[in-house]
Amino acid sequence: MIQGKLNQTAQWKRKTGNNDYAEPIYADPVDIAVRWEGRRRMVRNQQGKEVISECLVFCLEDVQPDDVITYKGTDYTVIAVSEIPNLAGSISHKEVAC
Repeated sequence: MIQGKLNQTAQWKRKTGNNDYAEPIYADPVDIAVRWEGRRRMVRNQQGKEVISECLVFCLEDVQPDDVITYKGTDYTVIAVSEIPNLAGSISHKEVAC
């Protein structure tokens, strides 16, 4: 249902862990189809703290908090992810706040 609306491309880097200096390690970037909305909104991060996100991204991939999405040359760290169900109850897509 949403696949036809994902008419933009971004790069997704999954966080795979941290190095010895506690810096994040990411997998190689993968091109993904997205719908990008550059609007701010208040979201809760993994610690439950309210923070302002810079954008909302709709996608089908299993994006997780702390992953990185690159759009038009700018890196955005994922703050929160919501799974959106379809009418049958299965997951339709993800709403990603960065």
